Amino acid sequence: MTSPLTATIGYPEHLLIYHAGIGRTVFLGCTKITTLFLFAFSSLFIAPTYYYAPSEPDWAAAAFIVGGAIPLLFVGYTTKPFVNYVHIRLPIFARQSHEHLLRWSKNISPETEIDMTTMRLYGLPRVSRMQLADLHEKKRSTLSVANLVRVPARSDSAEERPWWAGKEVTRFFVGAPEREGRDLAIWPRVLEAIRSRKGAGWERLDRRVASRKAISL
Repeated sequence: MTSPLTATIGYPEHLLIYHAGIGRTVFLGCTKITTLFLFAFSSLFIAPTYYYAPSEPDWAAAAFIVGGAIPLLFVGYTTKPFVNYVHIRLPIFARQSHEHLLRWSKNISPETEIDMTTMRLYGLPRVSRMQLADLHEKKRSTLSVANLVRVPARSDSAEERPWWAGKEVTRFFVGAPEREGRDLAIWPRVLEAIRSRKGAGWERLDRRVASRKAISL
């Protein structure tokens, strides 16, 4: 039997609020996999052929390995921050209707969980979960396209990760979404909350962070 509370919920707990678009996602995945195969082909097939060829110079094999690695490293570095999807965790109140969702989005708590989904070098998705307060606006530079950076607001935010999992993604690029929808309109409000960092919840968080820094000093 369905409870009255469950019957009134119209949104999932983790709501999609940003979608980079299928075209961008597919293009990004194909580019990464292509450079990966290019490096593997040049290292495993072309380089050994030149290495064992008596008429070829000794540096030819190394040149093909380096030449195959350059596109891989360039694409891996420049596309690492690109965000494909953003999901946000909604409280029960905001899940009841679109009107409740809009009302909640006007004053979003800094402790709200948000998932930023990027893409690994071999095409699989990578989800980075954090609190909204961990994200800060970042000015673009010539070395990075990221416009958001993750700086944990709590001392216990950083979890220990196994060595094989690699480092956490701390820089993100969220561009203009290709898809538009009623629920995706929440993302501009979330982005504005990250930029302005205003509201009662944000002020309390800033005071706690300032007090921890004072104690540590």
